[in-house]
Amino acid sequence: MKFISLNTAAELICFLAALIFLYRDKSAAWRLFILYMLIVVSTETTAILTRRIIPNQHLYNAFLLAECGFVSYFLYNMFRPFGYTKKWLFAWWGIFAVVYLGELYYFRGGEYPHFVAFTVNIMSVAFVLGCLWFYYVKLVDEQYEPLMTSAQFWWVSGALFFYFGSTACNVFFDYLAEYDHASYYSSTRYVIYNILNIILYSLWTYSIVCRYRQRKLSRS
Repeated sequence: MKFISLNTAAELICFLAALIFLYRDKSAAWRLFILYMLIVVSTETTAILTRRIIPNQHLYNAFLLAECGFVSYFLYNMFRPFGYTKKWLFAWWGIFAVVYLGELYYFRGGEYPHFVAFTVNIMSVAFVLGCLWFYYVKLVDEQYEPLMTSAQFWWVSGALFFYFGSTACNVFFDYLAEYDHASYYSSTRYVIYNILNIILYSLWTYSIVCRYRQRKLSRS
């Protein structure tokens, strides 16, 4: 049973960075990052411990609620300075809830636990569109901000890489399934998801450091 991999190490480093650099942040969204990363690490640890005993579909179905809630709320907080109201956030949460509960109801009572893959695809597409729209909003914004040190830019970039890549992976699932004998004794799809995870949490870790530096500069 292998607990530490590049994937889990990237998640743990991101959690520790959030815990160290964000616990005094004035933004509720950034402080919530700490709790979310704790949930991520706990979910992965639980999945590793139980995957040979029970199916983990229910675990990841439950985690999806935290993922959608956090990423949606974080994106909303980045759009809020540009005049976007909470109605957009609540409308999206309503759509997500309908799709999520509808898929669970449709596949209820099956022989095997069902993972809400369709809901994941809808969520991923929504987040990709949200990230692209944020790029557009920043592009037309008259206020200059250096991108190399922009915490928001790197957070959105990490999310865009992950959700665009995972959506493409799901779309071409049947094609990738033909190459389950990939090197490193893992399926091609599994390797791709690990790479996407590493990119996501690496960029999020960098965004946390950028956020901390911004706070330090604002106080000086």
